[in-house]
Amino acid sequence: MKFHRTTALALALGLTLTACSGGSESETPSADGGSEAADNSVLTVAIQDEVEGLDIQQIGWENMVQALIYEPLVVFNEDLSELQPAFAESFTVAEDGSYIEFVLPADAKFSNGDVCDAEAVKASEERFLAISEYAGDLDAMESIEVVDAQTIRYHLSGPAPYMWASLTSTYGGINDVAVAETMSDDEFNRQPVTNGPYYVEEWAQGSQVVLKRNEYYKTNNPNVDNQGILAFDTIIVRFIPDEFTRVSELESGDVDVIYDVPSSSIADLEENPDITTYRYQQAGVSYLNMQTEKGVTADIKVRQALTLAVDRQEILDALDGVVTPTYGFISEAQAGYSAGKEAELAEKLAYNPEQAKALLAEAGWADTDGDGFVDKDGQKLTFELLVASDRASIKAAAPVLQNQFAAIGVDAQIREYEGAYIKQLMKDDDYTMGGRNFVWNDADILYYVFTAESGYPWDDPALTDALVAARTENDTELRVKAYEAAQDILVNDYKAISLFADNYCVATKSNIKGLVVTNDGRSWYNDTVRE
Repeated sequence: MKFHRTTALALALGLTLTACSGGSESETPSADGGSEAADNSVLTVAIQDEVEGLDIQQIGWENMVQALIYEPLVVFNEDLSELQPAFAESFTVAEDGSYIEFVLPADAKFSNGDVCDAEAVKASEERFLAISEYAGDLDAMESIEVVDAQTIRYHLSGPAPYMWASLTSTYGGINDVAVAETMSDDEFNRQPVTNGPYYVEEWAQGSQVVLKRNEYYKTNNPNVDNQGILAFDTIIVRFIPDEFTRVSELESGDVDVIYDVPSSSIADLEENPDITTYRYQQAGVSYLNMQTEKGVTADIKVRQALTLAVDRQEILDALDGVVTPTYGFISEAQAGYSAGKEAELAEKLAYNPEQAKALLAEAGWADTDGDGFVDKDGQKLTFELLVASDRASIKAAAPVLQNQFAAIGVDAQIREYEGAYIKQLMKDDDYTMGGRNFVWNDADILYYVFTAESGYPWDDPALTDALVAARTENDTELRVKAYEAAQDILVNDYKAISLFADNYCVATKSNIKGLVVTNDGRSWYNDTVRE
């Protein structure tokens, strides 16, 4: 799966901080209790998209390949509820949020054997800030101090828990800058020297990436049992764009693991005893953005009517269960999620076509000519529903939404465009309603979607203030409450209609054991073996 970073990016999590070591190093896992499992020489993985590049600091999106060659200093646990050590041995966050301090293992090395000490981490972080398009993710970082060979301190302008999403992601991995400076950017983007469990042996464009095991790798990640080198000597990641070809390659045994399982194949694979499936959810939601300043949706009663006309259960049925309905704007796979707020909004925004019709009537809309659509002053209530042609779930949901709007007398004309073009139309303020989606594992993404930071020509000062307060709140429970308040403002204005979060699936041969797929789609291969 391809993981995009959106706009100047939201960052994550103001969650429980576990500043402790992840435990002792363990041997390579084995199905039979030995130090190595049978036939662990090569693991073959199939993914949809070829990598954009391999230097995480030069690229705009990443997938599981980069996750295998980089290790962030810290990670979140499986359900994003706790911040824990990874490459770092331990870390400390100042009570006033003025700094974060990381302690590195004394013997930390890059995959080529170069020392990965505090100076090396500082150089990598400074390179990220200098060349990455996502440098703004760390906008609170004022300076980086090397305390000693093992200790590095990031000085911040103030509390910035939103930074954790970047620091815990693949973008938080460490590059060997000393090597990068001896190579051209293109060369380093093809074969970077990094700190993760594997290194790049070969990238055959249009075909595959071959990764070799990093014999110097160690982690302090407490979510895995094996904290030393991984079992497989080689991981071959093949690029197979056709989704059904990926499935057939898995079923035939030509690949061991596939990502982006097509929704139409999930049920069959789940029933296949030779296959193991892992489901996870979109860290974000798909939604309908509505014009609030002009046209038919400038009237809040019309926006409210359209919101109450949406039957998410019908959408779920039409999409064969490959999405999870949402009413709020934070999914379960994001930090800041509140099950209580989601339940409250599900009741408030429940499908109610009769109330929707009544609201349209209150706004002066009535079907005066008997054509099934309401009108006012001789004008039919019609608009273009912009749908992303490159987003399968919202594209499939569009005809269902069109029928649901028609049921209350509203004529929504579907217009398909690429998602990037729809985004530009919104920036140009040339739309009435358009489907959009966002993906990031922290609720701070809302700051970049529903404030002026989005680039859209609108701003609600109350919502902006609420989102700023939430993104700078270090206390976990208070941060969740702050996002509850922000969602209330957004919902009360009926600015957008949350629809669903996509459900995704990874599948493996049943003899591949120990793979961990978290609720937001991260894959940990540390304990993975072939039985």
